[in-house]
Amino acid sequence: MVILTIVILIVLSSFMMVLGVFKKPQNRIYDQPPSKEPDPTELCNAQSTSCTIVHSSLTTNGSSQSTTASSSRTRPSVLYYNTHGGTNMNMKGIMKSLSLELDIFNPKQVTNYGMSHARAKALIDGGHVEYICSLYDIIIIGDTIPHGRALMQSLLERPNRQCKSKIVVEMTNRFDWDVKDRRAYYAMVKQLVLKRRDKIYWVANNNVEQAFLEFLVQVKMPDVRILRPIGTSKDYEYPTDLPAPSAENFASRTHDTTNIFSILRDQFQIPITIFPFGHKYGGPKNLLQFKGFIDIPYQYSVMKFYENIAYGVPQYIPTPRLFEYMLETGLHYTHCIFPNLLKQFPSGSEASVKLIPSFPQWSAYMDYYDPLFAPYVYYFDSFVELQNMRLFSRDALDWKNVKEKGPEFYSKYRLSILEGWAELFRDMGFDEVIVKDKGGDDSNSTA
Repeated sequence: MVILTIVILIVLSSFMMVLGVFKKPQNRIYDQPPSKEPDPTELCNAQSTSCTIVHSSLTTNGSSQSTTASSSRTRPSVLYYNTHGGTNMNMKGIMKSLSLELDIFNPKQVTNYGMSHARAKALIDGGHVEYICSLYDIIIIGDTIPHGRALMQSLLERPNRQCKSKIVVEMTNRFDWDVKDRRAYYAMVKQLVLKRRDKIYWVANNNVEQAFLEFLVQVKMPDVRILRPIGTSKDYEYPTDLPAPSAENFASRTHDTTNIFSILRDQFQIPITIFPFGHKYGGPKNLLQFKGFIDIPYQYSVMKFYENIAYGVPQYIPTPRLFEYMLETGLHYTHCIFPNLLKQFPSGSEASVKLIPSFPQWSAYMDYYDPLFAPYVYYFDSFVELQNMRLFSRDALDWKNVKEKGPEFYSKYRLSILEGWAELFRDMGFDEVIVKDKGGDDSNSTA
């Protein structure tokens, strides 16, 4: 009877599989209600009179001025299609090192966050793509990738409606930011990956981007180049409206979604000078006046992480175990990091990312826990451990000598990043692009 029951259950299970009652878990994508915020009326086409493209000229020491875009075909003309100030300055530094001029177009002139299929089509139909792409050999879509949806979507149109520029998609935590019609968006990206490899190039500035896209879009990406920020920063005076720097205090900058830094200061008595969300602190050089910088991640990567290493700022970051505990207990909240999602990405021998011994596999997708940077970062596994650090001086805490080793490492690493960009342009056919200035630009700061 037992054997008969087992046989019946096996047959019944197989039958239900056929009917689709039991299905292999799938990555289900759901659209969200469309935004009620109306799109801008500006199309920025050949007839526009109020469209602005900012031109940064090397001949004027990097000064910027509003101008009508122009391009010289003797060297590749490059447009950065981007809204983020920090990534703008980072790309300026890269182009300066390659001896290339860079124009910048802020796509907020033509779209809100999360550009829809309909808005992308309107920009294609309205002449925006044709106009912008007629001016530049290369267009780099930076930071918030959906801002460049019209450019990407055009590549699936008939040839005379396609962007004629080479398109670089530089993914920086914003691959699908605020997109509501996700099924259509992911379907577009999948078609681009499968059918337009000769027209679009993929760059990521951190470890998570490729796996994130592949999981959501369900497609295997071509070679994705990891080209991180070059870590340069312009130095500013320390703001007088902030508490004075002290070697007895750690520094932190809070985020609008978390109270963890106040909890560390008030409940665990950890001496922290907390910079308000969005408040400038003058760049990483000013952080050297503190005991160190405590960072509780709110995104998979942030530009100040690389800048701090490049400047020799000791950074104190929770281990993956403690970080996940903070999220699970509500001590820390972020709408941008999901360990349970990362746990579904390739692991073990199937993963392309490297792992710090004893750390969980999912952590390898966050640059905070990349073995490449681990020698220049301090990890704490409890609040008590962080409390005990109060007893030690700044120099005693920096037993890895990050103050000196960090800048030494990043100076060499920066050169490999710059060479990666030069190689990308050479692969497009611009054979004369080489690294001419190994230091990058000293004007990038998100602080």
